[in-house]
Amino acid sequence: MSETPATPTPGAARQELLDTIGSWVLSVLRTEPGWDRMVVDLKVQGGRVHLRVREQLGQEVVPGTAGPIKEDSAVLPAIERLREDVHVPGHGTWFTATVVILAEGWPEPTHRIGGTYDLDGEPGQWGTEGPFTAEDVLAHLERFPRTRARIPAWAAGLAQRAGVELPALAPGAEQPADPDGVVHPQVRAAVDRFVSTPDNRAMIEVIRQCMAGSLLLDVTASDLVPGPGGEAVGPESTLRVQTLGEPDGTRSLAAYTSAAEAQAMFDRHHPEGGKPVLLRESAVKVLKMLADDPQHDHLVIDPAQRGCRISRPQVEWAMRAPRNDAVKTAMLQNNMSQLLAGLLAPEAVLLLGARVQEGRAVPVYAKPKEEGAAPDTLMLFTSAPEIAVLDTGLEVRSAPARQVLRFALDAGARKVSINARPPVATLTAEQIRELLALVESTAGAQDGGRSASVPDAPDAGAGADAQHGTETGRAGSPDGRQGPVADGRG
Repeated sequence: MSETPATPTPGAARQELLDTIGSWVLSVLRTEPGWDRMVVDLKVQGGRVHLRVREQLGQEVVPGTAGPIKEDSAVLPAIERLREDVHVPGHGTWFTATVVILAEGWPEPTHRIGGTYDLDGEPGQWGTEGPFTAEDVLAHLERFPRTRARIPAWAAGLAQRAGVELPALAPGAEQPADPDGVVHPQVRAAVDRFVSTPDNRAMIEVIRQCMAGSLLLDVTASDLVPGPGGEAVGPESTLRVQTLGEPDGTRSLAAYTSAAEAQAMFDRHHPEGGKPVLLRESAVKVLKMLADDPQHDHLVIDPAQRGCRISRPQVEWAMRAPRNDAVKTAMLQNNMSQLLAGLLAPEAVLLLGARVQEGRAVPVYAKPKEEGAAPDTLMLFTSAPEIAVLDTGLEVRSAPARQVLRFALDAGARKVSINARPPVATLTAEQIRELLALVESTAGAQDGGRSASVPDAPDAGAGADAQHGTETGRAGSPDGRQGPVADGRG
C-alpha cells in the first residue's frame, strides 16, 4: 500500500514561487489569446527540468510545448526552490508538479496561478526524453530522501530491475503528517487543488478523500453535558453544528480540516475574540449528516479562505452507492490487518467500474507497464467516487467482497488493485486464494462455490449475467449545482 502525503497549505513563499514560474511561462510561450486555462507540468529527469504545456478553451484541450528547459533559464532556481518548499522530511517532494494559470477578462486578462504536486505517481513521458529510469529515481531520492515506506512501488521496481540500491531513511525520520494540527491532510490538499483548478474532476477528488478520515465541526452553540465516564460530550448534550447562510439563500454545513481553519472562521464572526468548541467526527459521518438533514443544501469545507462547497446532490450520490469504509480507512492508515478484515467481513462489498461493449459490461483493468502486454490486474474500488475519479463514464457494479475476489480468480487476473489513486492496495492471486481458503475453512465454506454476479471479464467466455444480483449505477454524480462530472481518466 502507498499513500500520497498531502502537501501543506500553500503559504506566501510558495505562492510567490508559483507566480514566478507562471509569469515566466507567460513571458516565453507564444499562445493564441482567449484560452481559459494553461496547465504546465514540470519534472526533473536526466539532470534537466522538463516541461509540458496544455491550453484549455472551454472543453477543448490543445497540447503545446514539451521538452527540457534551457540550462541557463532564469526560472530554474524558482523550480528548485519549489521542490524544497514542498519537501516534507521522510515523505519527500514531488516527482511531478503542475502549475495552473487561469485567465479571465480577455483581451486584457487577469491571471490566477496555483499548483498541485504529485509525490507518488510515476512521471510520464512527454516528448523524446524517454521513460523515467532507476538512475532518475536514485538522483531524486539522494536529493530528497524518504523512508522506505514512502518510496513508491513503481520506483522500487525500477531500481530492483536495474540493480540499483536506493537510499532510505530510518522510519523515525518521518515528520508527522499534520504538524500544524491538520486532522485530514488529504482533504486539505484536495481543497487546495480545487481552489487552484476549480473543475469537476477536482471536486470529485475532494469527495473521494472525504470517504475516510476525520473532519472538525464547530459546535460552539451546543449545550454540552459531560458523560458519566468523563466524556466531553455526554448523552444529555444537545449538539448544534455550525451552518452558514449563503448569498443565494441556501444554507451550508461547515466542516474543517484543522483547528486553525475553524479559528479563522470563528474570528470572522466573533471580533471580541475567543476560541470555538470543536468536535472531531468521521468525514463519512459528516457527509451522512448532510444527506440525512434537508436543512443543509451544501457541505462547505474550510470556508474562511480557500474553501470548497459541495452540493447536496453530490453528497447524496456518494452516500447512496454501496461502499467499503473499513477498507478505505485501512489503506489510509496503512493497516494491513484491518484491510484484510474489511475485505473478508460477511457484509463487506467491493465495486467494479465497467464499460458496456456489445451489450456486455466489461470491468476495467490497470494499464500494463510493458508495451503490448495483456492486462492482468483487475481494478476494484471501495466507493463510487473512487471509480468516478478514474473515469465518470464507467458504470458502477457492486457485489459482496468475497464474491468479487472469487470472480477475479475465475477471470484469470494475476492481481487486483483496490482503488486507482493513492492510497492503493494490491493483492496477488495467490494471496486472494489463501484469504478465501482461510475464510471458507473457518466459516464452513457456507457460501463457497458460488460465482459472483459481476461484469464479464475480457476473454473470459460466457460469464455471469452482468445485471443480476448486483448494484448498478453510474460513476458520475447526478447533474446539479457543481455536479462532479469529470471528463478525465486516471
